[in-house]
Amino acid sequence: MNKFFLHVGPHKTGTTSIQKFFVDNRAICFQSNLIYPQRMQSIFGHHPFRDLVDKEALSEDDISFFNNESRDFLLSSEDLISLGRDKFQYLRHTLDSKQVVVVFAWRRASFKLYSIWQETIKHGGTQTFFSYYHDHLARPGQSQMLSADLKLNMFCHVFGKQNVRVIDYDASAANNSLMQDFVSAVDLKWDANFVTPEKNPDAVNRSMSLADIEIIRALNQIFKTRYNIQGSWVRNKYHELSDKLCELGVPALKQIIGHYESELKVGNYLIDNRGEKIMTEKYSDNLLNYEPNTQIKVLKVAQPDWIFEPEAQKIVNDLTEYLQGQIG
Repeated sequence: MNKFFLHVGPHKTGTTSIQKFFVDNRAICFQSNLIYPQRMQSIFGHHPFRDLVDKEALSEDDISFFNNESRDFLLSSEDLISLGRDKFQYLRHTLDSKQVVVVFAWRRASFKLYSIWQETIKHGGTQTFFSYYHDHLARPGQSQMLSADLKLNMFCHVFGKQNVRVIDYDASAANNSLMQDFVSAVDLKWDANFVTPEKNPDAVNRSMSLADIEIIRALNQIFKTRYNIQGSWVRNKYHELSDKLCELGVPALKQIIGHYESELKVGNYLIDNRGEKIMTEKYSDNLLNYEPNTQIKVLKVAQPDWIFEPEAQKIVNDLTEYLQGQIG
């Protein structure tokens, strides 16, 4: 039975780079018996496929396309991670001629939370870093973002434990081997002709500076409250109109925020130690490249009180007034 590899992310585990890698190397993979289909692909990943699974709306033509092909498939979308058990059961029963194999990237909780927080701000979030952290750390056993075993338990139940493959993302990042590790996870051999992300720097979903994130967070709150504008509108305008916003005082605002920055060491929290214990005891056979974590990372965080500085309020008001003119 041929395999149907389902890369479910989650977010902030190199998914954009992985997806771009397989788009760039589609032909080589095809020659090696793996199809990364253009069908149901948006940008680099298979996000429309995820939406069809969510609606349980794969057509007969879609199902035949997968079931009748003799090669293996790889479909990737970090948004798949948000689906419930019933949707994955639907997929398993629908693709009855394929062995569905889940590929999941495990990233230590306290490392991942910072990146996820930044991502929520980019998409309209307004929570401060400290509030966001507290919400998850206060209930770690219920947070699927912190407790990877909650999702892995579901995948094992639906597809069988032998069909779940886990990449230690932190080990891959430390060894600069994410692409090699992922290629191995989908039963391919590394090819010297592969195009790698180093040759495609735009494939990486890069982090923004802390000051930029803080400015966008403040503007998100204003535009949500005053104009009912949510989502990534503010972030998009912030990038699109960056030159004009700099003229209105963004560099000075960043300097103010800098005075409220501090450092936070992460990597050895209770939730990290709990996750390490569960993963190594429960999923040791599923982990493909596990290495014990010895890293302590230093993150920059900002106290939200910067917004009360009179100069900061003036600049934020000027930015708001200008961006308001872009509505519509």
